[in-house]
Parts: sequence; C-alpha cells; structure tokens
Amino acid sequence: MMSKFTHPIVLCGFMASGKTVTAKAMGAIIHSDYVDLDAEIERREGASIPEIFKEHGEEYFRHLERKTVMQVILESPKIISLGGGALQNQEILDGIKEQSILVFLRPDFELIFKRLITNKKRPLIAREWAETRNPEIVKERIKNVYLTRLPLYEQAHITQPVESDWSPYQVASKIFDQVSQFQSS
Repeated sequence: MMSKFTHPIVLCGFMASGKTVTAKAMGAIIHSDYVDLDAEIERREGASIPEIFKEHGEEYFRHLERKTVMQVILESPKIISLGGGALQNQEILDGIKEQSILVFLRPDFELIFKRLITNKKRPLIAREWAETRNPEIVKERIKNVYLTRLPLYEQAHITQPVESDWSPYQVASKIFDQVSQFQSS
C-alpha cells in the first residue's frame, strides 16, 4: 500500500461515480487529508452548490471551480475529488494533469444513473427531472452530458473501473496500486 505520494491525487469522473466516498476512503487509509472540491467551494462561498447555481448561474460556479481547484492542488500533496463537471475544458484539464496525478473513476453508466435517480438534489438531475418527470428522457439527457464529458475524463493519467459491489475502500486500494505503478514508471 502506498503511504507517500509526490503529487496530489485528483479523482475525476461523472457525478455519482463515487469520487467523494473514494477520496474519503483514500484519506483514511493513508491518514491524509482529502478535499472534496464541491464542499470546499461551499465552505468558501457560504452557500450550497444548488444555491450558487440558482443565484449566480453555472458560468459563475465553473469559474469558482477552476479557481478553487488550482489553489487546492498547490497547497500540498493530498487527495482531491472534483465535481462531475470540473473538467469542462482542455485548459483546466491540462493544468490539473500538470500539477497532479489525475484518476478517472469509471463505473458503468447504468450504475451512475441508478445512483443519480435516487438523489434528485444534484443541480443537473434536479433541473432535468423538474422539466420532464420522465425517467427515460432524463436518462437520455444525462447520458448525452456524460458522453460529452467522457473524452476529457479519458485523458486522465489513470482510469479506474468501478464495480457496483466494490466498497470505496476496495476502489481506493486499487487506485493506490495504480498510482504506485504510475509513480515508479
């Protein structure tokens, strides 16, 4: 098991892919801090993500996200979980890859959607659900967003599959194994 790493480990992936719970498990395993980017933005802004979206819009939130992630990465080596939409453009992706080890958590889309449909509080799912109230239409729209973001996620240094029966600790252990191999190559 890896106990030291030379760069922050940044977890990316679509919403509901398990980034936050995996980052928390990774932090517990190696006795290190982890930062959930959305929670950090909420702390700094004094408002929830849905409130920020509602009051200021997505463009403002994405600006906060870009600024915050680069600040957090530079603070010290740690584990960071990004929001699902944090990798919205090549510039932010390249900046994160330059300063960290970027890991893409990749569960099957069906697992992602199963998790999403049980929690309609996320801004994207809440908006789609409010518009249609039709699970199949919501699924199609969410999948289109997923497929749009996928090429950016796939540029991560490491891709970690996630199975529905794996605990966050199992995923964390697999990531540490891959990061150790990546650092020694």
